[in-house]
Amino acid sequence: MTTMPELQFLQILPYIFLYTAIAAAWLPKVAVPGPLNSLVPGHLLAVLAGISALVSGLITPVAAAALLVLALLLWASARNTLSLSLRILASVLALVVALMLAMHKLPGFHNILLLDKVRFSDDAIPFTLYANFDKGMAGYLLLSLFCARASSVRQFLADGKRIALPALLTIAVLIALGLVAHFFSFSPKLPEATLLFLAVNLFLTCVAEEAFFRGLIQEAIYRLGNKPVFGYLAIVVSAVLFGLAHLGGGMQYVALATVAGLGYAIVYHQTRRLEWVILTHAAFNLCHFLLFTYPRLA
Repeated sequence: MTTMPELQFLQILPYIFLYTAIAAAWLPKVAVPGPLNSLVPGHLLAVLAGISALVSGLITPVAAAALLVLALLLWASARNTLSLSLRILASVLALVVALMLAMHKLPGFHNILLLDKVRFSDDAIPFTLYANFDKGMAGYLLLSLFCARASSVRQFLADGKRIALPALLTIAVLIALGLVAHFFSFSPKLPEATLLFLAVNLFLTCVAEEAFFRGLIQEAIYRLGNKPVFGYLAIVVSAVLFGLAHLGGGMQYVALATVAGLGYAIVYHQTRRLEWVILTHAAFNLCHFLLFTYPRLA
């Protein structure tokens, strides 16, 4: 049986604002009176997430400053009014800061421990789950300030048709490789923590990772030139870096993650928008969680 820690409302509030900010990233600007003229709903919610995180002690002023720096760097990298050299510098610095946030290398974040060394089956290694506010905020900032998104439901549905085959093939290949490599075995289950896992994995993991590896790294390589070689390079580099990011799990994990990264990169390549690659990533992770040994065989 898995148990959740008892959380106070002030601890949960920053995540409520962050989750709604991520969901609101697809909403249009809202016209407001005054000098601003318009307001981005997600930005307001993200600011509220940061303020409530400071009040609750989830983050310190140093951590808040790091998030503000990332926001400014991403804003600068997307400003066509700035010189190309300044935009490149801002993009490189943003990449470094976002990576450090995703890897929990910046001080001042006190992420909440949700599951501590839980075994979902007898043959699985223990699983620990944190609600990573640093990674989630980095994901929102990348998603809203840098990455391309579908502009309408019609475009979203059209993109879904284009990526259906590579997305399904990616999931099928990963399942086959995981079974052949004895990384996991067939182990269907419905743990009490399923909804918790889905919410954390989708919003705080998949959004952040796909915004970083596909929306930032892969897209940045595309922008180096229009020749096909840049397209192939973008796919390969983002896949390899995605694999290396899982080095802590061992070389077998790196190999499987690299294949996953390759599949996700191909899905992103079909549209160069983030929605469906995020959903493909989340779909495989949920399939892995519900139907196979999670996170891996002991």
